[in-house]
Amino acid sequence: MVVGALLAGVLLIPLPYFLLQPGSLRPAEPKVQISGAPTFEHPGEVMFTTVYIDQATLGLLLRGAIDDAIEVRTEEEVYGREGRDGSKQANQQRMDLSKLVATKLALEYLGYPAALTGSGARVLGLPDPSPSAGLVGVGDVITAVDQVEVRLPDDIAGALAGRRPGDPVSVDLTTPTGERRSVTVVLGAAPDDPSRPVLGVNVDVADPRIDSPVQVSIDSGEVTGPSAGLAWALAVIDRMVEPSLTEGRDVAVTGEILTDGSVGAIGGITQKLAAVQRAGVEVFIYPAATPAEERAEIEAMAGDVQLVPVRTLDEAVEFLHPGGVRPPDA
Repeated sequence: MVVGALLAGVLLIPLPYFLLQPGSLRPAEPKVQISGAPTFEHPGEVMFTTVYIDQATLGLLLRGAIDDAIEVRTEEEVYGREGRDGSKQANQQRMDLSKLVATKLALEYLGYPAALTGSGARVLGLPDPSPSAGLVGVGDVITAVDQVEVRLPDDIAGALAGRRPGDPVSVDLTTPTGERRSVTVVLGAAPDDPSRPVLGVNVDVADPRIDSPVQVSIDSGEVTGPSAGLAWALAVIDRMVEPSLTEGRDVAVTGEILTDGSVGAIGGITQKLAAVQRAGVEVFIYPAATPAEERAEIEAMAGDVQLVPVRTLDEAVEFLHPGGVRPPDA
């Protein structure tokens, strides 16, 4: 008994490694709420895929050694230099943005006006060196540059058009405490182009939202990261068309949705395919941008699952419903 207890204890000691394991398939459409346009309920589901990450023990490492769908990674490989907390926060932001991009593209596909907007450019960090060091802080929201309103990060480049490195510009800020202030920044030069002026800040959109007569809310729960973006877009479309986009099938989907409608590669593709197989779903739509080595790997293990690589949202819709779909009143 003592030996058995000691052996069990050894098998459960946490190790400095992490296991990427097949996660779950979750229906996307029940998590989508829409107002301002007709919606429909259909048989069949657009399902997004997840990967489960667990800290390794000796026992789990032994399990991983006999399961091809489990990968062993170091902490830095899994969480990067941000660490666990930083990675979780960054992935939550990526999920939030992916939902907005998916909503915008889905509404535009269906012919509804939709624009991504925000309340400014939130400062995530400053490179070293930076012309804004000591003037602009992490968490500040840039709302104007030389009296040109900034709602999205791209607005900063527009406000600097015609400027040169060394020129002073006024920058209006809102601090994390709500204080509004204005500072003067002497523009620096971009590392890759000495003639291009920069503020020297890394930014993301503050309070991002979609401006549209159709309001869409997506509840992603505790799932983070951008890889459900394509699934969200397809789910929104399916909720707003008649007949069904999926034609009554359950379809597994993964892929980051980008602002131009293209589908970006994601991590954990092998684990996601294993989850699709274990759930008994027969169609898996995934990014054509997946690296060749990973594509070869999942093609070898696909079995009865139909793999559908897509480059764009339009390609995914076309596969599911040849000829495309439109809302009933279009």
